Amino acid sequence: MKPYRTLIFAEIVQESALAVGGNQPHGLVDTPLARDGSHRPVLRGSTLAGSFIATARRIAGQLPRAITIDNDDKEGLTPSSWRFAHSHPLAGEPVTAFFQHVSIDPRTQAAKDDHLFSLEALPVGTRWNFELEIVPAPGIEFTDLEALAAAVLAEWQLPGGARLGRGSRHGYGWCHLEDIVIVRLDKRQAAHWPDALVPERSAGEWKDALQAQGACIFNLDQFRRQTGMALTPARRCVAELGGSLHVGERQDEFGRGYGLDTLSVGGHARMQLQAQEFFSRVIPPRDVPFRPEDFDPDFAITAMPDADGRLTPYVPGASIRGVWRAALQRHFRANGGDAALVDELFGSTDKAGCLSVADAVPADDNWRMLLQQHVAIDELTGGAYGSAKFDRLCIAKARFVWRARLEANDDSHAQRLAEPLLKLLHELGDGHLPLGGGIWRGHGHIRWQLDGLRVRALGAGHEGENA
Repeated sequence: MKPYRTLIFAEIVQESALAVGGNQPHGLVDTPLARDGSHRPVLRGSTLAGSFIATARRIAGQLPRAITIDNDDKEGLTPSSWRFAHSHPLAGEPVTAFFQHVSIDPRTQAAKDDHLFSLEALPVGTRWNFELEIVPAPGIEFTDLEALAAAVLAEWQLPGGARLGRGSRHGYGWCHLEDIVIVRLDKRQAAHWPDALVPERSAGEWKDALQAQGACIFNLDQFRRQTGMALTPARRCVAELGGSLHVGERQDEFGRGYGLDTLSVGGHARMQLQAQEFFSRVIPPRDVPFRPEDFDPDFAITAMPDADGRLTPYVPGASIRGVWRAALQRHFRANGGDAALVDELFGSTDKAGCLSVADAVPADDNWRMLLQQHVAIDELTGGAYGSAKFDRLCIAKARFVWRARLEANDDSHAQRLAEPLLKLLHELGDGHLPLGGGIWRGHGHIRWQLDGLRVRALGAGHEGENA
């Protein structure tokens, strides 16, 4: 029977904070979150469409006009056959967080003047509805439109496979799809979709209502078998790196008597107001009274709320990415090398880079902190400078898990791009690649661990090789 529509329902699950810029400033942040007329956070259909189509183009190359057209080909414009609904959080309005950023001067590794800004984002674990409607179009087989959408859905099912919003290359917007349900309609169900007279329905309610009218229901594997995979081979490869950051007391032979490797990644000023949440995590000093009412650190750490609103420390992907870039640039300047490769990886003012780095998050709940006292020193007298005493929170024990991903033209290109990063982490992984603030005062000389490199074709699922 002639197809009428194919509907795809799913849930978008955030693996990192998600920032989608809005146009309603509220004075607390430089870049507020996008919200709709009811003041709910919103992922616009155009945002989802742009990301979905970008993935499809990387998988299949040239896309049919029924889906999208080139910028230079604007004659006979028609609506796309892929139509996306606006998306909203599924569990009411979650707690938002403010994230502070600053540009770093590569010469001094210090913050540039007047380059501080903040943005509003939704925390890890937030879930959104996802709805895609595929509409028949003249001049193309409907199953080809379905097959291409199925290939993108398979990619978006993988961890970090969907990248939404701003800042995905330095940690924001890493998401994936869960609970994918495909509903195929024919002309018998035409009167039931769309239906403006029914109240707003969830994905499950639409599935039950349309199935009762004779619609065919598939999961993604069944749908891919139904549509076939008559697509051109993937044009791009994905290289995925992963590992961990180890903070704390050294346990190996080299580290005996070494002391603590601490980490101090400065947080938003709002963290000072919320620092009391960290009191139970601080290692108390011996034989010194340590009371919550006296706990008021001048410098806090980066932290974000989880889905329950509890603060959890993390290392921003932007910080990791910046450290890698600075180290590679210094190496190439000192020893010679392909400096253009740095721009290809990390980007320039003219072109975005191919490397994305996710925020590093705690591997478990076993993390502890220290409150350290500092004082400014008078360069003339060598003594304390006036009343310039301050304290700083730092991570004293934790293991953070990090992920990175780069896209390349083929396997050999991916290996060539990943090679300098592999060498960097192997050779500088033991305290010689400092991270965060206070690196000239002992912080940040932590241990990087690289678990391996995996290269796969874009859209190939979990198949691939480890290197």
